[in-house]
Amino acid sequence: MKERNWQLYFLILFGANVVLITTFAIFIFSTPPKSDPLPTPVYIDEPGAEFKVESTKEDLNELINDYLDRVLLADGADFTVYIDQDIQLTGSLMAFGTAIPLNIRMEPVVQKNGDIVLSMTEMSLGLLNLPKDRILHYINRQIDTPDWLYFDSQNEQLYVAVTQIDIQSNFRFSVQELDLTDEDISFLIKIPQAGVIPADENAVTKD
Repeated sequence: MKERNWQLYFLILFGANVVLITTFAIFIFSTPPKSDPLPTPVYIDEPGAEFKVESTKEDLNELINDYLDRVLLADGADFTVYIDQDIQLTGSLMAFGTAIPLNIRMEPVVQKNGDIVLSMTEMSLGLLNLPKDRILHYINRQIDTPDWLYFDSQNEQLYVAVTQIDIQSNFRFSVQELDLTDEDISFLIKIPQAGVIPADENAVTKD
């Protein structure tokens, strides 16, 4: 009797998984993958002080994961980024009340204006063998991402408009080098003249 019950539970669980996978696959393929309209690269040439800041993989890991914990966790997504020889993203997405594992490996390419393109080299969503463009399209539909992150599903890449990130104090921010193999990581921070507070406005008058 116990053996029959075990077999029945197994068949029910197996059937539920088949239904879930089939429904999810139909949902994924129900619409063709679409890409976000990519931004026109912004080249900012204005007078001001410019600083070069060097970083490490460890610092980038801490910075990126802190951002993901504060921003994306509220959307039901749980991600961790690990930067080594490439950029690896692992985590899960919620679909039909079930957490589906997500694994992505990306190669960064710095653009001339300081933005970054992340090309997908490996990608998997659960146990399904889905095309990368479909997975990117699904992620884009499920997660509320920042305005400076663009999904180029058709070309299987992400466009990170670093120069569009809103930084306090009117600073300009761009990537100069992002060589993960030799750990040559540097950024340019520019303070436009219009964003500098004149010394006389910041002075304190004493009687």
